[in-house]
Amino acid sequence: MNFPKTGYDWTLWLTLLMGLMAFWIWGGAYTIAPGHVGWVMSGLDTPTHYQGWQFFRHSTWWQWPIGNNPANGSDAPGTIVLSDSIPLVAIPFKLLSPLLPKDFQYFGLWALSCFFLQGWFARKLLGRLTNDPVVKLLGTAFFLSATIFLMRVYLHPALSAQWVLLAAFYLFFDTRFRALPWSILLCVTVLVHAYLFAMLLVLWFADLIQRLWRGEYTLTKVCVHCLITAFAVLALMWAAGYLVHSSTITAGIRSHLDLFFPLWTGIRVWGEWSRFLPASDMDLLAYDGFGYFGLGFILILLVAIASCVAHAAGKIHRQGSEVQPPSSWIAASVACGALFVYALGNKIYFSQRLLFSYPLVPWLDHFYDVFRASARMMWPTWYLLLFAVLYILLRSMPLRYVRYLLAFCLIVQFADLSKPVMDMRNKLAANHTWHSVMTSPLWVDLAVRYKHVGYLQPATIPVEWVTFVPSYHSVADFAAINGMTINIAYLARQDQEQMAKARAARIALLKRGLAEPETFYVVEDEPLWKQLICVPGSTLWYGTIDGLHIVVPDSLPDLSLESRAACGV
Repeated sequence: MNFPKTGYDWTLWLTLLMGLMAFWIWGGAYTIAPGHVGWVMSGLDTPTHYQGWQFFRHSTWWQWPIGNNPANGSDAPGTIVLSDSIPLVAIPFKLLSPLLPKDFQYFGLWALSCFFLQGWFARKLLGRLTNDPVVKLLGTAFFLSATIFLMRVYLHPALSAQWVLLAAFYLFFDTRFRALPWSILLCVTVLVHAYLFAMLLVLWFADLIQRLWRGEYTLTKVCVHCLITAFAVLALMWAAGYLVHSSTITAGIRSHLDLFFPLWTGIRVWGEWSRFLPASDMDLLAYDGFGYFGLGFILILLVAIASCVAHAAGKIHRQGSEVQPPSSWIAASVACGALFVYALGNKIYFSQRLLFSYPLVPWLDHFYDVFRASARMMWPTWYLLLFAVLYILLRSMPLRYVRYLLAFCLIVQFADLSKPVMDMRNKLAANHTWHSVMTSPLWVDLAVRYKHVGYLQPATIPVEWVTFVPSYHSVADFAAINGMTINIAYLARQDQEQMAKARAARIALLKRGLAEPETFYVVEDEPLWKQLICVPGSTLWYGTIDGLHIVVPDSLPDLSLESRAACGV
């Protein structure tokens, strides 16, 4: 099959069409609509990303860093970086905020753009191996069906920007060093997510080393390029809100990579991922290392291994637009290997069994605490392996056989992943709408009278898990759309010691019958509530609205007051 040679690159348009179809099949086009916030507010992490944006859009422009978001968790103020609200998109949309509706989410548009860019850069990358349009289109489809990409689209939208890894490999395997594109890519990525940026840093550094090794770039040029890039990246990090105290705070919980990941077809937070292979449930702490290959990918991997063995001493069929220098493959393998070793950590698991462990030096142990979801660092290895498999097939098999093989295995891949596709569509359809529990008109009166909401979650729920308290997102959404502030938020990094002190001080104040200025409280801690309504001599009002216990400094008309008869009041 050959495409006609015209002035148009039909593979480009077909690639964009494939991206659009993949987006539509995976989630449904309705997620694009900015007013459809139901699927966002019903997700696991997406409510936090959306509410970070909602608070940010109402914050002042006269602040530095620009990404500061003090209204979203005032006890230990964070930034839009820490709520994973994608600064690259949030900051421009903040300029348009006065023109936008009250309910406005951009995560559907972001998902669509990630599908387009995933396909675009996959096609560009495959152009390093072959000029054949059929192979490029079939190979692109494998990159679009990458489970590590699909899993993140509606779970953690910022991390679905894995096209930056494909763009990095495209630059890595260029015949010359592309200084400006590398700088731009690093600057863009740092405004998307810190983990993707860390991966790109390693690949960028490895590319610099290989260019120096081959004499393609002088040491002087490397130093100048590094200084300019570092200055631009640090300036953007400062502006977006990376360089705040909260960003460096560590956490005790770490995810880990299980060596069974290529065949791991189940995950507690997301269901089964294979139509044909038996489900193997994954521990919650291992879900960051989820990387099921898909049955089609596994088949071409096996064929590639067999081809290497069969043609080791024979003639190699070379089909391609560029012959990749061996040093590029070595440098890429070393860089991805280093990231993979980091992803493994110091505890090596296979099928949820700990094989062995070893101690870490203190500074590296601290680094693991900062990048606690270290298992994600295997993503570049995942993509490099897929790219390498296609490279091997093109070098070891006649072109027509590669076409047939990829077409067959792609059908297998799609059939295998049809189960998570249906599960995802059903999940999103079931959460088409979202309604806050706060429907009483009394909330409007509270929004007019007060500027701050003090939310007191159950004492058994640490602040880092506040997102799992059912009423929290309703209260946070209420505060955000009314231009108020809220004391706690679910963020990637938090000063838990400072927040614990603020909570203790707030409770001590309420137990004396006093309240903070311009503040009302939502108390979801039932034992605490029973203590508060029995505070002797208190002039505060204790009532219930829409099932939520509230404490207000002043009385409200029609407020259903809590009975204090049991306290002798």
